[in-house]
Formats: sequence, C-alpha cells, structure tokens
Amino acid sequence: MTIRIFTGIVALSVALVTGCADSNQPTFPALHPVKGVVKRGSGAVSGGVVRFLPEPDKGEFIVNAEVGQDGTFTLTTVRSTDSRGERKTGAPAGAYKVTYTPLLGEQKAGATVSGPVNVPGSITIQSGNNDLTIDLTKK
Repeated sequence: MTIRIFTGIVALSVALVTGCADSNQPTFPALHPVKGVVKRGSGAVSGGVVRFLPEPDKGEFIVNAEVGQDGTFTLTTVRSTDSRGERKTGAPAGAYKVTYTPLLGEQKAGATVSGPVNVPGSITIQSGNNDLTIDLTKK
C-alpha cells in the first residue's frame, strides 16, 4: 500500500512538472513560409545565420535560419522562453530588422565580412509565401 501511494505521488509530481513547465508559453501566431538567399556582390554567401528581429520586438519569439553553403535559407520561429525548443517553419507577418552573421571561419582579419552585418532598412514578411533576396552590398 505504501509503495502504491509513493508511486502515485511520484507519477503525479512528474506529470505536474512536465505538463505545466511550458504552459505559460505564448501561442504561436500565424506563420508564413519564408525562404530566400543571402548575396554579397554578384554571388551568394557560403553559410552563416540570419536573424530577423521584429519591429517592435516584444521578445516572445526568435525568428532565424541557418544559411546553407549555397546561400539559401528557410526561416523558423521558436518561443524565446521555450525550454523544449519547439521550432516551427515560417515567420509571423510584419516588418523585421535583419542581421547576417557569417560562419566563424569567415570572420577573420581582412575578410569581406568580419562580423555580424545589419542589413539596411527593414524587410516585410507578408501573408502567404515569401521568397527573399538579402543583398549585403546595399547601403
């Protein structure tokens, strides 16, 4: 009898901890497919990360993507406080400031890009499919 009660208490405790841990997370807004390419000059960059910071930033979500060796990316959105890291493809509609960070190997003295690059202006994600070209040479 004592083992049953102990087992029941442990099971209930585990259920409460795991079931309630992320219950206060913000609900994902409608997400829209976003793919694109990051270019520098006449060619695509080779790897890195793009981060889209919403305007205004409420800090609820992180919108970013790894940039492939061919310069292409597909945006994903994750809750900034989600301990499980639930990531969904797409981004909420709205205006964003964009930062491109090259791979660490590209960030060396004398390199074309030696650190994070803030893309001038803002980029707008619209409802529906979005196909973007991010040009790092524009001023």
